[in-house]
Amino acid sequence: MTEDLLPATYRTPKAKQTWFTIVTGITLTVTFLTALLLNFYQSLAQTKHEETQSYLHLNKEIVKVTIDEHMRAVELVADELTAKLVGVSGDYSAIQHQVNNIGSIYDGFIGIGAAFEPFAVSDSLRLFAPYSVHFESGYRSERIDAYYDYFNIQADGNCTGDSWYKCAKAQNGGWLPIQFDEISNAWVVPYTKAIEKDGQLLGYSLVNVALDEIASLISKVDTGDEGYAIIFNSELRETYHSLYPNSRIDSQIHFSDVFPKIDVNEAKQHGEHLYVVANELTGSKSYLDIAHIEYTDWLIALVIEREFFAHHELKNEVHSVASYVEQNHHILPLFCVLSVICWAVFISSMIKIGIHNRIWYSAIVVTATFFIGIVYVWVEQQVTDLDAIYGRTVVSNDADLKGFIKDYSKDSLKHHKPPPIFIPTGMAVQSVKMDSENNLYVSGYVWQRYLLSNDFDIEKGVVFPESRESIIKQVYENDSAEYKTIGWEFHVLLPEHFDYETYPFDKQLLGLRVWPKDYQAHVILTPDLMSYDSMNTSSKPGLEKDFEIAGWRVERSFFDYHFNDFNSNLGITDKANKTHVPELHFNIAITRNFIDPFVSYLFPVIIVLLMLYAVLLTNSKDESRIGLVGFNALEVLASASALFFVALLAHVELRSHIGANELIYLEYFFIVAYIMILIVSVNSILFSWGINIRLIQYQDNNIPKLLYWPVLGGLLFSFTLFAFW
Repeated sequence: MTEDLLPATYRTPKAKQTWFTIVTGITLTVTFLTALLLNFYQSLAQTKHEETQSYLHLNKEIVKVTIDEHMRAVELVADELTAKLVGVSGDYSAIQHQVNNIGSIYDGFIGIGAAFEPFAVSDSLRLFAPYSVHFESGYRSERIDAYYDYFNIQADGNCTGDSWYKCAKAQNGGWLPIQFDEISNAWVVPYTKAIEKDGQLLGYSLVNVALDEIASLISKVDTGDEGYAIIFNSELRETYHSLYPNSRIDSQIHFSDVFPKIDVNEAKQHGEHLYVVANELTGSKSYLDIAHIEYTDWLIALVIEREFFAHHELKNEVHSVASYVEQNHHILPLFCVLSVICWAVFISSMIKIGIHNRIWYSAIVVTATFFIGIVYVWVEQQVTDLDAIYGRTVVSNDADLKGFIKDYSKDSLKHHKPPPIFIPTGMAVQSVKMDSENNLYVSGYVWQRYLLSNDFDIEKGVVFPESRESIIKQVYENDSAEYKTIGWEFHVLLPEHFDYETYPFDKQLLGLRVWPKDYQAHVILTPDLMSYDSMNTSSKPGLEKDFEIAGWRVERSFFDYHFNDFNSNLGITDKANKTHVPELHFNIAITRNFIDPFVSYLFPVIIVLLMLYAVLLTNSKDESRIGLVGFNALEVLASASALFFVALLAHVELRSHIGANELIYLEYFFIVAYIMILIVSVNSILFSWGINIRLIQYQDNNIPKLLYWPVLGGLLFSFTLFAFW
């Protein structure tokens, strides 16, 4: 009786064997394809890990060689200066000339000079220590002995601070530990060399390499958004961290505090070895490689996430199938779901418990598989990186900025534009509020640093060209030795045009487009890197620690450039910049908090679908059941109509709240609800009319009741793949 649903021709042993063969063949085929895709996916992941290791090791060697060459070049400059000073040791004006001359023709250091023994230059001059300091637009002459008595300061145990001269004498020159140079106002690595004539010590030449210069050499290595580099000094203290380049120079953090499971001596001796460590930012597994700099006895640690090449283009070619899986990452969960469904049907075909029970078990497994697949796609969408959003000219370190300045300067020269005027500009956003029409109310501070030696005749300030309303008010002005800094408070109203196709799992980018106030001059705004502790996008530069946007999770913030070509000169006939114009943007990458949309819009749909199934369960022609549930086709239609209007009202509320022009993902749940309401209504009418359709009439309308959840899950899973593919 349980197999009455099947036509007579399909109840024969031969027909059953044919059905079993077809199910077996489909199951094995789908399983094979799924296993093949999984194998390619795993091989692609392994390839990415191997390329990350190779990339990290190669760049570690590049950093090591680059720093070694830089240090060696500094030593050669010191050798040349020392040789020249020996020849003019009795003439302080000639000594000053040689220091200035060497300082002007070489670079790679922030300061160069010499310090002489008491009365070594002249009987009337106790101390003489000329010093040439580099800065952005040139150099200036100073005297170390005008700042402190370098000869009488006793060396401390760490050879830091103003005791460098005594330390140089104690170890007969060479590289000294990192210390702060108050003349150049920078952390430096000093190199000293004895100035000797006829076996007599006259003093020491001095070349100070800025720690920022070393850091810029390291930052040329792209470690990704979650990667970083750390410099440990000869005492294994952390002296530079790329995530916090302006705040950890005098840190007391030891190597063992950062990497407690790594043996330092082993790291120095085995340069080929890679370690697996927890990423400081994300806690995820990352690769660590360590370079030992023999000149200074430093250790440089480079950390890159294992999934680095998940966000970068692979250098080696991979199989076309693996490439397809990478580009269409939802094809794998699709085949996994299909494979589970096929196995559910295959196993139910083998179990001899009657077709009715087999269909029940299959329906439960298939439904659970569909909903697990939906949740998997949701989770994958949530953890997906934001590369597609901010894959532009992002400036996250000094190397990025210098590269941009160099490239754009060459481009300006090529297109016969006047030399660009680069103005460092910083931004700190204090609040962002969003209204129902997706207008953003943004407030905060913006500032600019103007080099005092560059007296350009330009109008100072910025404008926000996309704002509907803006209030910009100067609130402070600060002068230092080299710069004038002007800060403004701003309040702007910005229209935003979001892409809601994946709502409520969408990721958005809030962008503040900034122009210089002077339209006529060739002014280019650049991020003021000096004003931030870290420019790593994950550290959210320009945002407070507890910065929040209601309904959203703030992921990153960063500066980037957009290049625009205008078809107008704005009415300014001699406007310098019209084509290929770099515009500075400050961006906040956000991910929607999906809990609120789920509670507000998805729960009503879930309740409607559950109640609809309850209505479907009332379908019966059994007199005993009718007495209990009171089945009537008209009442089913009335209930379905009521549920339809509940779903429709929630749908209308969603559309009015979002204001999207496109069909969004959450709407598919309403569409599926409408489809299921229609199916249940038609099924009830056909069942009550007694139309001889086996699928409907079999066992008191049991098959539609069994298929309700698998059909619902299949529709939702299909729409989910369609929305996120």
